[in-house]
Amino acid sequence: MGMSRRAALRTLGAAGLAALTGCTVVDGGPPPNTQGLSKKPAPGRRTNITFYNLFGGVDGQGWVELATRFESVQDEIGVEVVYAPTTGQGEQQKLLVSIAAGDPPDLAQVIPFQVPQWAELGIMTDLTDLVHQAGLGEKDFLPAVWRGMRWDDRIWQLQWDVDPNFPFYWNKQLFEQCGLDPERPPRTISEVDEFSRAINQVGGAGASRVGTVPWQVAGFANAAFTWGFAFGGEFVDPASGQVTPDDEHIVAAVEWMARYAKSLGGADRLNVAPPTLQMNPFGYGHMGMAALGPRSVSQILEAVPDFSYGSTLLPYQPPGATKPGTGTWIGGWGAFIPSEARNPEAAWEFLRWFAATPEGTQAEFDTVNYPPGYLGSPALEKMRADPILRPSYDAMLAATNIKPSLPETNYFSQQLEIHVARAVYGEVSALEALRTVKENTRREAARFKNQMGL
Repeated sequence: MGMSRRAALRTLGAAGLAALTGCTVVDGGPPPNTQGLSKKPAPGRRTNITFYNLFGGVDGQGWVELATRFESVQDEIGVEVVYAPTTGQGEQQKLLVSIAAGDPPDLAQVIPFQVPQWAELGIMTDLTDLVHQAGLGEKDFLPAVWRGMRWDDRIWQLQWDVDPNFPFYWNKQLFEQCGLDPERPPRTISEVDEFSRAINQVGGAGASRVGTVPWQVAGFANAAFTWGFAFGGEFVDPASGQVTPDDEHIVAAVEWMARYAKSLGGADRLNVAPPTLQMNPFGYGHMGMAALGPRSVSQILEAVPDFSYGSTLLPYQPPGATKPGTGTWIGGWGAFIPSEARNPEAAWEFLRWFAATPEGTQAEFDTVNYPPGYLGSPALEKMRADPILRPSYDAMLAATNIKPSLPETNYFSQQLEIHVARAVYGEVSALEALRTVKENTRREAARFKNQMGL
């Protein structure tokens, strides 16, 4: 018989958060600058709620301003913002320890793919009835966002941030230099290969100019998801709920990445950007095409204001996929109410305001500056009209995929990170790497269910 969820969570919070998140807790390093990242609730309120803010810097200060704006539009609820940063490997240690101790905040952040595990552990409040009572439903959110908010036919979080992975960019000047039409991007992966043959320069010191670097898409795991979807792959069997990284289209995608690396003399033979990067390698002018986010593009334009580029939806590969943008998937952040929160009703009012109302989502976009997933947000029109954000807007609307939503997703991603890298570096075949990922992840899924008594 498995241990109780409460006993398991207390063990995790006290001695092994890595078991929950799949990461290692790392201590040390200089303390962060926490100025402006926390606030006390406005005085004289009927109810005060505590919100854990894990974001630092300008984003964290934006959350303080957002909470202050919420207090300014009503006089019943005060919001205390507590800076609760992640550890070096990304775990919300302060949050998990507070939950294990029975003293959680009223509201906290969650990555959507964590929802199945956290819901199964019993640490999240079921928001389904509250969502329906507010008149909200599938029609009000981007399709991929609606999927990520749900687990086991219930709603556990509201996703306030949409991270479209990824718009696709090309360097117009480099295209022209290489005899390519600077106004015509590739539509298929086969065309990416065709254009790359015109761009690639490989010598004794390695590749000094490349068409693209398909494994450099925010890590090997994210590259596997992106190109796996772009080839038409499915990472989960909908009937069994089991991961399927050895789907033939995903295998083809990883084989393509490995083959591309081999054509450049190896994944470690790139010489297209300085060793100490000050911006994304695409911005140095020696890469023809790249999957990027808007912050990378803004960074490039700050350094190279006359950088000439175009943007489009991700190329796709028949026969598994049928149109550009098939590979785009939605990440981002949501917020949830812990199951033992003291003031869940007041926490819901704040959550609903900033994640699912026109006024609140616009306020979030103005302060925290992240794209909303709520279709009624006026911020979406601002994104559409902004030349930097428009590619992300187009990608958001095209996206139907999310990272697999399973209790073992974080472990699955780590396995992809390790073994896809081995395939790209030529250590193992793509099929062997992905079968290893499947076997290890399915074993971890069984271990988790057994431990939790599920």
